[in-house]
Amino acid sequence: MYICNCNGITDKEVKTALKAGVERWDDVHAFYGCEPCCGQCQCEIVEAMVEHERSADDSMPVAAMAVAG
Repeated sequence: MYICNCNGITDKEVKTALKAGVERWDDVHAFYGCEPCCGQCQCEIVEAMVEHERSADDSMPVAAMAVAG
């Protein structure tokens, strides 16, 4: 599914960029060598970032969470 219609960035590509360490919504575009245009994709990318962060927290062992927190 396309997340950014202006640049043709899909949900899978957003996940790939997040797994590679991208931390800001507009850096997803930079990861693929482009820039945000209209901004319509911002909410969906931010939602993907939140979900990515949640899944990373869920996979972190409890002891590691205590040290990290």
